[in-house]
Amino acid sequence: MMISAQIQFIPLHSTEPMVEVDAAIALIQDSGLSYEVGPFGTSVEGSKTAVHGLINDLLSLTTSKEFLLNVQYHVGENRLSNAEKVAKFR
Repeated sequence: MMISAQIQFIPLHSTEPMVEVDAAIALIQDSGLSYEVGPFGTSVEGSKTAVHGLINDLLSLTTSKEFLLNVQYHVGENRLSNAEKVAKFR
């Protein structure tokens, strides 16, 4: 099953939060999933197993001592792809 997710990684109590955000984005880039980085989060698409694997990898990041990981999933047989959702605005 293919799913979409919107991921937001927020380091807490960090002196260099963007370095920690960049590490999370690098992990997403290396995941092999289709992704698009936005100013407030990153959208990914792929198999349910691959997306959940990425979320587990993000939860295991050691670059941040404390962080929030916000994830929204879009699951369903008739879901639009991320590209289809934004096509009319591009």
